[in-house]
Amino acid sequence: MHSFELRPNCSLTPRTATLFFLSMLVISLGIAGSFAAAGYWPILPFAGLEMLALGLALRWSMRRGRLREVISVDERHVRVRKTGVNRQRDYEFSRPWTRVELMQPPTPHWPTRLLLRSMGRSVEVGAFLTDDERDGLKQRLAEVIDRR
Repeated sequence: MHSFELRPNCSLTPRTATLFFLSMLVISLGIAGSFAAAGYWPILPFAGLEMLALGLALRWSMRRGRLREVISVDERHVRVRKTGVNRQRDYEFSRPWTRVELMQPPTPHWPTRLLLRSMGRSVEVGAFLTDDERDGLKQRLAEVIDRR
């Protein structure tokens, strides 16, 4: 049996993300506070909005970093388990009928799509990977799936 675990590159841990956010909050509000003390008080709401946007972006990034895709190939089946923040989806294909396809984008500079197809059904895997990583995964999956 072969198993592939895919997950996005997330360099921040929850602790480091919190420390980064707090340090940016202190710096931004410190600068905004000094301007407010000099009489430029309208800068405070904009600094607050800026920190709100940064906090939401960090939250979205951390949630996306918890995505997981596990592809398992055994003698009879190819199974894909996609785990998100609040949901999990499972797909199962018959190994002899499963094909790995790397779809080229309709427009230049768009990412490719890696699909597992079998008997009229398909599932995209590795959407968060780079094109080179998807190409390498395609070659490795095709090698494992086609091996009898």
